[in-house]
Amino acid sequence: MATAKRDWLPSRFALLLTCVPNLGERQIAQVLHQWARSQVSVNEFLSTPVEKLQSEWGLSSQAATALTSPDAGWRQRFIQLDALVRRYGVQVLTAQHRLYPLTLESFCEQPPPVLFAHGQMGLLQEGWRFAVACSRGASHLALEAVDEIAQQAIREGGIPVTGHNTSPYQRVALAAIRQERPSITVLDRGLIDALGDGLNRPLFATARLYELEFRADRDLALSPFPLDAGSLGLHNQRRDELVFALADVVFAVWVRAGGVMERLCLRAKELGKRIEVWKAPDGTVSEGIRRLVQGTDS
Repeated sequence: MATAKRDWLPSRFALLLTCVPNLGERQIAQVLHQWARSQVSVNEFLSTPVEKLQSEWGLSSQAATALTSPDAGWRQRFIQLDALVRRYGVQVLTAQHRLYPLTLESFCEQPPPVLFAHGQMGLLQEGWRFAVACSRGASHLALEAVDEIAQQAIREGGIPVTGHNTSPYQRVALAAIRQERPSITVLDRGLIDALGDGLNRPLFATARLYELEFRADRDLALSPFPLDAGSLGLHNQRRDELVFALADVVFAVWVRAGGVMERLCLRAKELGKRIEVWKAPDGTVSEGIRRLVQGTDS
């Protein structure tokens, strides 16, 4: 007979934890790590006194109080999201899951303890993946280069890893949509906020000119944020980190010196990822790329 603990898959427990207010990534990672090595059932964990949740499980006082509150609204939220996950086949991946991308553990300073995935998981194992690094404020010429580079890489069998709410990211995604080829989109918000309650809304307005629905049969959407989380400023950096982590090749087009893109390009280079640098027709490059190239040559 299955134990009470085994009645809960790690993915379902992880989903529950993402519903608890004031329970951040570090605390979720700690709880999942400790729970995997304990004999504590989920029901026993949920019945743990506030003091023990803090002293033995590493929860903050706010998170422990929210978890044990008898009238906690997050429990109803979990029931609703659990039903949605089952209805649409959303994958809830923890670090122990066989489909969790190992590149996140090697690239990310703090790998996401929970990753929500909707669509074709095989894209994380098939072929080769690429990202295009282009900071905000890039010139029109640089944006045209993004189009050309993405189109060529896709023709050569590359799978783009991109975002959905900046012009460079959208251009990469559109290059795949126009060729009816698959892409991986990392979100800066939860799947529901990005794709709607039916998880089928196109990710941005221009995409609707080509397709009426998100193609879960072809593409993959990933999010390290709770299913119904909105977008916050710091989410952009987390999204960019995952985009670079999942790419085998990075095409650096226009990179602002001292920005997030430069830092991620440097980390990718240090970890042995292939970096391809774009130069304008007159041979000029952005300051961030110049520093990246100098670091490579030194």
